[in-house]
Amino acid sequence: MARHPHAPDPHASGRVESLDVFLKTIKIGTIIRTPGDFTAFSFDAAYRATGGSPVLSLSFRAATGGLRKDPKPLAGALPAFFANLLPEDKLRTAMERYHAGDVRPGNDFDLLAALGADLPGAVRVLPSGGPKAVRGTRIGTSPKARFSLAGVQMKLSVMKNTGKGGGLTVPLGNNQGQYIAKFPSTTFPGVSENEFVSLALAAAIGMDVPERELVEKADFEGIPEELDVRADGRILVIRRFDRDADGERTHIEDFAQVFGVYPSRKYEGAACHDIAAALVAAVSPAAALEFVRRLALAAVTGNGDMHLKNWSLIYPDDGSRPALAPIYDVLSTVPYMPADAMALSLGGERSFKALSAPRWKAFANRARLPEAAVMKAVVDTVTLVNACWWRLPERDLVPASVIERIDAHVRVMTPILMTCA
Repeated sequence: MARHPHAPDPHASGRVESLDVFLKTIKIGTIIRTPGDFTAFSFDAAYRATGGSPVLSLSFRAATGGLRKDPKPLAGALPAFFANLLPEDKLRTAMERYHAGDVRPGNDFDLLAALGADLPGAVRVLPSGGPKAVRGTRIGTSPKARFSLAGVQMKLSVMKNTGKGGGLTVPLGNNQGQYIAKFPSTTFPGVSENEFVSLALAAAIGMDVPERELVEKADFEGIPEELDVRADGRILVIRRFDRDADGERTHIEDFAQVFGVYPSRKYEGAACHDIAAALVAAVSPAAALEFVRRLALAAVTGNGDMHLKNWSLIYPDDGSRPALAPIYDVLSTVPYMPADAMALSLGGERSFKALSAPRWKAFANRARLPEAAVMKAVVDTVTLVNACWWRLPERDLVPASVIERIDAHVRVMTPILMTCA
C-alpha cells in the first residue's frame, strides 16, 4: 500500500521528533511528534508556574489568569500559534526545496525544525537533542539559511556586510538578519515602490514606521539559488522591529496568533472590531484608536490586504505587557485589483465605498470605543493624508500607472470618509 506523502518515513534516519520552545533564553515548553504524525505541545512546568510571563501569546492566556491547559494533540498540524511562524506559498515552497533533505513538502513540523533558530519575534524552536539532531547541521555540511518570515510575498531575512564593499547577504548557520528584503513581483509592477511610498505616507502623518530603503539586486551577494528571485526591479529593505540594534530579539505576535487562527483563515478569522476590542483589553484605548487611524489609512489609499497577519503586538522590555507594533506590509492594492475591498469586515462591510459614517459608528459600538473618538480619528487621518500625499517626494519613484490609480482612489474615498465629520 502506498504511503501518504505527509506520513513519516519509517526509514528516515535522524528525523527530529521533539522540539524545545524558547522565548529568548527561557524554556517555554516542548513540541513532540508522535507516531501517526500527531503533534503535541506542552508547557514547561517552571514556565507554567510563572502564570505565563513573559508572554508567549495571548491565545494561551486563560480568562481567569495564568495559562490554559495544554492544547490537544493535532493530526499532521502544529498549534495555530506555531503554524503562523512559518512562511506561506512561494516562500514556503522555496524553503522546502532549499531544505529538501530535512523537510517533506507540506509538513509543518519538519519546516519548523529546520527554520526554528530564526523565527519572527523572540521565539526559538530547537531540536531537543541540540543542533546535531537536525541532519542538515551535521559537522562537515555547509551552513544553511534557517530563517522564517510569515506571509506569502517572496522575502528574505538579510544582514548588512561590514567592511569593504558593504552590501547585503543572507545569514547562514547561527547568524540572523536585522533586515527584511522584499523582492519585486513578476505579476504586479512597481510593488516595491508602492510599499515604499505607502510607508513614507504613514511616516509623514505621524505613524510608527520602521526604517526602509530601496536597493538594487546588485547590492546582494550569496543568495542561495533556491531562494533567488528572478525578477527585475528595486528591492525594498526594511529594518526588522523584532530585532534591536545589537541583534537582540524582541517578541511579537500577529493577530492570527492572538486569536488562534490558522494562516488559511487570516481574511475571515475575525473582524476589525475584534482587533480593536483586543487592543483595548490588552494594551489601551489609545492603541485601539491608533488602529482606527491605520484602518482609515488603508481605506483612503485602497489597501485591501490588511488581514490578521498584517497587524501585530510587540512585547518590549521584560515581555510582560504588549503594545501595538509598528505599521508594516502597507501598500495600495487597487492598482492591481481595482475591485479590491478591505481585508477584514469593518462595521459589517468590506467594500471601500461603503465605509461612510454609519459603518464606522457600527464598528465603534461593536469595539466598545467612544463613537466620537473613532469618527475624529478617521477625519483627522484623511485630512492629514490629503495634506501630505499630493506633495510626497517618494511619489516620483512609483510607476505613473500605479500612482494614477492610487490618486483616483484617494479622490473617491476622501468625501466618503469625511462623512464622519
